[in-house]
Amino acid sequence: MKQFLTAVLVAVALVIGIPAANAISEAEIKKDIEEFQNYFLKRFPGVTLADYADGVNALPQYAERRANWELLMEFPPYETEMDKAAEQWAKPFANGKTFDDCNLAAGNVYPVYDAATDDLRTLVGDINVCLKANGEKTIKNVKVGKMARLVAHYRAQFNGQPMAVDYSQAGAQKWYEKGRQIYWAKRGQLNFSCANCHVQNAGNKIRGDVLSAGLGHTTGFPVYRTKWAVAGKPWGTIHRRYAGCNKQVRAKPFKAQGAEYKALELYEAVMNTGVPLKVPSQRQ
Repeated sequence: MKQFLTAVLVAVALVIGIPAANAISEAEIKKDIEEFQNYFLKRFPGVTLADYADGVNALPQYAERRANWELLMEFPPYETEMDKAAEQWAKPFANGKTFDDCNLAAGNVYPVYDAATDDLRTLVGDINVCLKANGEKTIKNVKVGKMARLVAHYRAQFNGQPMAVDYSQAGAQKWYEKGRQIYWAKRGQLNFSCANCHVQNAGNKIRGDVLSAGLGHTTGFPVYRTKWAVAGKPWGTIHRRYAGCNKQVRAKPFKAQGAEYKALELYEAVMNTGVPLKVPSQRQ
């Protein structure tokens, strides 16, 4: 873990404006993955890499609630919503094409680095690109509702397949480094980082809730969340959750589908390499 913490210090140094000697390499990213995953595998012995697809439900500290969650999953609250998503996906555009004709990356590979634009392609972004290319209105709210359902429908076909984001290109490695900085940097009035809650305090309780582990994040999104359902908007993409976390530490959220959250999504997806996809998921 010492080497991992060293990498973290380098990331924080970059955030406050101190340049690192060299850009991160593919080999260093592989080492990051190994150390990140081993940290959780040692902290929660008995919880396998595949188990982390269940998010907080996989942790031993959540055992008292897991039985209720398993009962709920016999008749998931999102079933009718997934039926609606399938209908929306299959509905023809004005030109006769459907979402099946979109140029979407197959497998659990998002975000995808695009060398031509030096940008990250997310599934949310690609869906809107497809709508625009086919003369349809793009979906403005990229965090909830229709967009979340469509993303869940597409990702669900790859359930059980391990996360396998490509970070071999130098451009992707720069995006990864940016995402790692965001993950480990403290922010907000509470001066918390993502890692403070989901690495150092994973499994600990806060206000009666158990903090989830960073390992497994993103593999269940979009999620159908009980807290969000009470407010009438049960669906949420990973960028909605990022914004919520930022608000909880009293920091101003970044823009959904903006560079910061796309980079963070890439970092987490890379850390989840090998964890099977399980979409949609239900969370408290």
